[in-house]
Amino acid sequence: MVAVAWLTGSRPAFLIVLGVALLTDAFDGFLARRWRVESDLGRRLDSWGDYVVTFAAVVGIWILWPAVMQEEWPWFVTTLAGCFAIVAYGMVCWRRVLGYHTWLAKGMMIVTPVAVVVLLAGWSAGPFHVAVGLQVLCGLEELAIALVLPGYSGHMPSLWHAWRRRRGTE
Repeated sequence: MVAVAWLTGSRPAFLIVLGVALLTDAFDGFLARRWRVESDLGRRLDSWGDYVVTFAAVVGIWILWPAVMQEEWPWFVTTLAGCFAIVAYGMVCWRRVLGYHTWLAKGMMIVTPVAVVVLLAGWSAGPFHVAVGLQVLCGLEELAIALVLPGYSGHMPSLWHAWRRRRGTE
């Protein structure tokens, strides 16, 4: 994505590459579950892929839509902080990335691209601001899960499920 943005300067090409990255991210987990080939390594790689795509998307937007980035930079910084806070926490505490794949995180993968398209099209920043707020909530939920289940990494649908697992009722 960054290479497409930097080398071609093509907004449509960038959006196509971003769309392909998001679609393949959505389908790889579905296919892994359907074919029963889920693994801890697969979940970790999926999380790393999500972080790389998020970072590359922000860099590409910075290159191709500088006016949007100048206007919305606090929101982009906030979404990156919300996304990478759990990465930093996991690396500091356990020297590994904690990837929970919560329901809220999965919802974010639907809401955020739509909100970004609305923002980049110049229609409204409101949906993007809502998506950033949800990203912050997602980051807080993942941090809470990390505190409830220290060191756990894997599929954890929500904080409620983490509490149940800690109490041994799941």
